[in-house]
Amino acid sequence: MIYLILSILFTTALVLIFKLFERFEVDNFQAIVFNYITAGLICFFVVGEPLNIAQITSEVWFPSTLLIGILFISMFNVIAYSAQKVGIAITSVATKISLCIPVLFGYWYYNDTMNAYKIVGILLALVSVYFTSKKEAKREAISPLLFSIPIILFFGSGILDIVLIYSLETFDLVDKGLELNFSSMLYTIAGLIGLPILIFRHFTVEKIKLKNIIAGIGLGIPNVFSIVFFLKCLNHFPESTFVFPINNVGIVATSAIFASLFFKERLSKINWVGIVIAMVSIVLISIS
Repeated sequence: MIYLILSILFTTALVLIFKLFERFEVDNFQAIVFNYITAGLICFFVVGEPLNIAQITSEVWFPSTLLIGILFISMFNVIAYSAQKVGIAITSVATKISLCIPVLFGYWYYNDTMNAYKIVGILLALVSVYFTSKKEAKREAISPLLFSIPIILFFGSGILDIVLIYSLETFDLVDKGLELNFSSMLYTIAGLIGLPILIFRHFTVEKIKLKNIIAGIGLGIPNVFSIVFFLKCLNHFPESTFVFPINNVGIVATSAIFASLFFKERLSKINWVGIVIAMVSIVLISIS
């Protein structure tokens, strides 16, 4: 159970750190690039194998790491923007209920069964996106751009999950014990994709600052641990129908509580209804 709690806390910490970035005027992009470089180095250190570029690039799963690396750095920037401009709780909901998208993909591509739990769960997930994103008119107006951010995050996270699941299933990475090797390449490629852009921005937009590097390292550590402890949960509890709903609901609830306590995020009644609906949706889809 301790692994599950740690997985929830470290995953929640990622969104909270993005909120702190805004407070301390940390450049999101710079920090995210150094976050992935840090995460990649940690994974390679944990794997304990010498870096063999020729061997890695010849692996059948290597091309998929390029696509996932692009999605990783893209979606992390969206998450950072969403946490800062839309809110921590809403951002967590949008990322976690996106699990209904790979469920639909599984039904279409893998001919998975579609039962009442899945159907109701998916419909509730769509409803919760709207409810958690909606702002009361009398309290504050929200621009169309900000309203669209959770929707972009919902679909983007879902597509990322599809590519990840497809890669893990197709190349049998978990059974071969290669999930950490695979993760290290995802982090490294995401960092390498961002590095030339970072260098270009250094000379044209904003110079690389030490505080952004430190912030990136601080983000990279919980980023790795969130994955490590989640994998340990799956090893300790082979029945994923237990791990996924508890993990995702825990992240949504913890994010909402921390956002309210530490960042004074004001959620309307309809937002809280959306969060509760999201939790129900996650449980229904997971147990299906």
